[in-house]
Amino acid sequence: MAITATETTTTSASEPPSSSRSRRPAWLFPSDQPGWARPGLIAVAALAALIFTWGAFHTAVNNFYAADARSMSMSWKNFLYGAFDPAGSVTIDKLWGFLWPQALSVKIFGYHAWSLALPEAIEGVISVLVLYRLTRRWTGRSDVALLSAGLFTLTPIVAATFGHSGLEDNALTMCLILATDAFQRAVNQGRLRSLALCGFWVGMAFQTKMVQAWTVVPVFALVYLICAPHPLLKRIWHTAVFGAVTAVASLWLMVIVTLTPAADRPFIDGSNGTNSIFNMVFVYNFTSRFGSLTSSGSSGSGTPGGSDWGKLFEASFGSQIGWLYPVAVIALVFGLIKCRRKGRANGVLAGYLMWGGTLGITALAFSAGTIPHSQYMTVLAPGLAALSAAGIVAMFQAFRDDDRLGWLLIAAIACTVGWATKLSYENTVFLSWLPPLVIALGIASILLLVAYRLRKIGKVLAVGIVLGVTAMAATPAAWALSTFDTSAGYNGTNINAAAGPYSGQFGSASTTGGRSGGALGGSTGGFGGGAAPGGSSSSSGTKGGFPGGSTSGGPGGSSSSSSGSSSTGGAPSGTFPGGSSSSSGSSESGAVSGTTGGMGGGGGSMPGGSGTSLTTAEQQLLTYLKAHQGSAKYLMAVMSSGDAEDYIANAGASVLPIGGFSGNNGYPSLAAFKALIAKGELKYVLISSSGSGGGMGGSSSSSTSAIETWVKANCTTVSYGSTSSGTLYECTSSS
Repeated sequence: MAITATETTTTSASEPPSSSRSRRPAWLFPSDQPGWARPGLIAVAALAALIFTWGAFHTAVNNFYAADARSMSMSWKNFLYGAFDPAGSVTIDKLWGFLWPQALSVKIFGYHAWSLALPEAIEGVISVLVLYRLTRRWTGRSDVALLSAGLFTLTPIVAATFGHSGLEDNALTMCLILATDAFQRAVNQGRLRSLALCGFWVGMAFQTKMVQAWTVVPVFALVYLICAPHPLLKRIWHTAVFGAVTAVASLWLMVIVTLTPAADRPFIDGSNGTNSIFNMVFVYNFTSRFGSLTSSGSSGSGTPGGSDWGKLFEASFGSQIGWLYPVAVIALVFGLIKCRRKGRANGVLAGYLMWGGTLGITALAFSAGTIPHSQYMTVLAPGLAALSAAGIVAMFQAFRDDDRLGWLLIAAIACTVGWATKLSYENTVFLSWLPPLVIALGIASILLLVAYRLRKIGKVLAVGIVLGVTAMAATPAAWALSTFDTSAGYNGTNINAAAGPYSGQFGSASTTGGRSGGALGGSTGGFGGGAAPGGSSSSSGTKGGFPGGSTSGGPGGSSSSSSGSSSTGGAPSGTFPGGSSSSSGSSESGAVSGTTGGMGGGGGSMPGGSGTSLTTAEQQLLTYLKAHQGSAKYLMAVMSSGDAEDYIANAGASVLPIGGFSGNNGYPSLAAFKALIAKGELKYVLISSSGSGGGMGGSSSSSTSAIETWVKANCTTVSYGSTSSGTLYECTSSS
């Protein structure tokens, strides 16, 4: 990641003769880049691949999404419509495009933990490579591009997110980087084809994370209108085409689902009983999360999922994404000042406006909304890395050339080191030796840079900038590399990506309740397993790996109960998959029991369990059901997606999830359920010991409750061995 003064392809004294250079492979030493650029990129990509694959292969599988990926791999109809169960009865409660790569991987390689994880790691490496390409095109410099790729790779939330399987944010981030790459080419050259490609990638991002993908659209449109090298009317025409392509690429799947008769496709979960995919996308997953600042799940500072405007600057999210905030902001100011006299149609100006705009609008949306998972922050990482890298190199050049704006480099180093120290000392149990080292490096860097201004000694300048970059990047790099320490839980949980000691605070820790991998059990409160930041988790003490590492919650305090509910469904109010109730889950069955709090306060297993094999009790039940299924379409019905996911993910069993994930989707109705019994398509119903699952809404729907009541009153209990999985009922046409 060397910082060079100019980008040149001429032969220097230190380089081999041109005849020797011509014999070097062009793919490794392209003629338009310095000799170190491509090998450096390969090294960064290899590091990214190592980090991402290590995490992906050492993080517990999220069985909720694994079940969906396996079901989608079983038929092309399930693949298109995102069926959660093999019979294609119900979807998941969000668009399922992010699971297409996993479903294809399972279809090709079979169902394994590694076949689920492989696509996520590949998406991360693609993101690194494309970020390098677009940053190099934007600035014209390989050193900026290589530095941006390195900073992106070593961002804690990036290392953790791409080291997980079954997260929407992996594919979302990749698609938005690809969209940005196409946009950067379009705005530089005024190419309509590239702008249309940008719209296509935004649409693909929409398939992965719905409306969040559209946060870049107004910024892209405005920057193109300002900076594209065309007359105004042509710019307007191009922008209109971009909007049309984005709309088509975003909505085509929703239109297909809507036009398909309800009887010929799965029921839409998360639609609040309407069976409308538009309701699921724009109401359940958008307005309920980001439409207001109200949230019952958090009111305190620093609690994930809260609606406080400063959440991105607090320890919980800041430790995952925020280490480069100061240098990125200073770099943006520096870049805009330097571009102010270069005219409207300027690619460098367009880049600064684009990165600043997309970061600003996304951060504003996150600040205003309810953020239940730290991996949401991943989309901020490309912009922060690109701005920081461009600013560091440009400010270094200005400082070397005696430009007054060059003093912003010292300000950037000082502010970034100070901010990192603040975040670090909010996590005093983790890497306690690092903040003093970073402070020393920062001070040494500043002194050397000032000394250069006085004496003009080139080596002093070189050492000064190297120490400065190291001081700014050391802490996030250490947090990112902590994901290798899986024994301490520093790579997050099966439902939440987070690096360092905050891993267990956005979901269940690997030592609390649930099944292997720590799926669902844990302490009280809306955030399953681990306490909210500032509280303690159910296990404490240091473990191997990084000095001072601890699996405890955060410095000081204790966990607090936080339960969210919604009488009419919609998105979670302060809770999310894996949120625990007042009692921890059974280590044998993987179910979560309890009566209040968290998702699914009505009981039942919550979606998001982990483990790649059935428990002994589950296997006993599965064996019994297969022996007695006969010609029935479904092996059994259960009262929530959480009760179905283990059997679908680990056995490919055809299980009907009554009520779906949300617990209130109204599918099937009692009449439709009775019809399944009468036609012999369903014989067995499993009701967990704690009753029907309440899902995100906190209580089961009237339809789910009515079915449970009818089953208990009209069907016969069956003994199948262990009862830890729940009570099994046999229903016949005469029931």
